[in-house]
Amino acid sequence: MRTRMLALRSTAVVAAVALVSACGSSGSTTSSAAIPADARKRAQDIIAPLIGRPSDFPITEPLKSPVPSGTRIAYIDNGNALVSLVYKLMQPAAEQLGVELYAVRAGTSASGVQSAFSTVVQQRPAAVINTAIDPALWNNQRQELVAAGIPVVSLGTVAGADSGLVQPNGTAAFERQGRLQAAWLVANSEKAVHAVLYEHSEIAYGSAVKRGFESELEELCPDCTSRVVQIPITEVGNKAPERIVSDLRANPDTGAVVFQSSAAATGLPARLKVAGLTNIKIVGANPVPTNLQYLKDQQATVELGADLNTLAWTAVDTAARLIVGQAPQRNVLDGEALVQQFLRPEDITFDPTLGFSAYPDVAARFKTLWGR
Repeated sequence: MRTRMLALRSTAVVAAVALVSACGSSGSTTSSAAIPADARKRAQDIIAPLIGRPSDFPITEPLKSPVPSGTRIAYIDNGNALVSLVYKLMQPAAEQLGVELYAVRAGTSASGVQSAFSTVVQQRPAAVINTAIDPALWNNQRQELVAAGIPVVSLGTVAGADSGLVQPNGTAAFERQGRLQAAWLVANSEKAVHAVLYEHSEIAYGSAVKRGFESELEELCPDCTSRVVQIPITEVGNKAPERIVSDLRANPDTGAVVFQSSAAATGLPARLKVAGLTNIKIVGANPVPTNLQYLKDQQATVELGADLNTLAWTAVDTAARLIVGQAPQRNVLDGEALVQQFLRPEDITFDPTLGFSAYPDVAARFKTLWGR
């Protein structure tokens, strides 16, 4: 039950790193070319596997060897809500696996992060898990860990293939998010869309989302257009809705809003209503409970949900495999081990305050895989 509750809060956390959702806008004031039927069909085929059901459970191969008794795994916690939540979600996984997962506290400054990773280098744990802390901030320590043969599992980062990091949800996952959001727009629009992508330059993976979104939109609908607008991460939860409404008023041809992550849309439906912006499609991602409530109340269009709880268990599983010398699955190595699902108003049959959990039986699944 503890796992379920934490898992269900995880959606809120994914949101800490992101933003989206809502419903609104006056819509395009100029005529647009019709989207060819074959293009819409291709887009519908892309999103169909995630409509009404999640993507496949990411891990299927059993752990071949038990993790040695006394194994310790270090987790870097910089106090960010998302980072701290993932640590909590990992605790039941570590307990079931029979390892000690401990946190090394780091501040939000570069020096604090570097100090924490330097501490880990000295401690020499069996493995290290990082969540969303940009590897560029601890590059020297990364090199030391890799040189010492200490496996590093890094969630939500986009370091290069030569970094020595294993990133279960890396560049590929974030580019896929952008591609899926673009495909949803084309599949659900009869005429060419003029879209805006709201992103945060402070978040490293934003460039991957942007790249995926723009390339897929161009491929599926050459007549569609998109622009990118930065939302400072410091405005999430306060000034973001004002900035968005102001931007939409200044660009009345905008017919669709896409969010890198849904947290920024907190408070947006009410602002859109007051502004008279009621016909804009809103395609979000990584929704927090508030966004899910908007969706349930039909104040939002669609959300691309991510199952953070399953991701947390996957990270512990990946560390275990690296510790015993077993190669992680190909999807983990390729950065595509993220469970996703398009959520529509009719899909919110659960309590939105608990967040999105695609696989509530995640603990039982890994228990079987681990032979526990």
